[in-house]
Amino acid sequence: MTWPAFFLSIYTVIGLLFLESTYREGRTGGGHWDWLRFFGLILCLVWPVALVWVLISAYKHRQAG
Repeated sequence: MTWPAFFLSIYTVIGLLFLESTYREGRTGGGHWDWLRFFGLILCLVWPVALVWVLISAYKHRQAG
């Protein structure tokens, strides 16, 4: 397994764990599908990408300075 595949699988597991948790919370709270619930589920998949972007940017900034 290559490093990108390894990190992609970790990203997928983390995203799915948070997605499942958010889905269960919404279901417990009444189960109505409004835009806030949908947005929360989308953010579960997006936040790990933002974290990686911040870490890479910080690393590049440190190397340049």
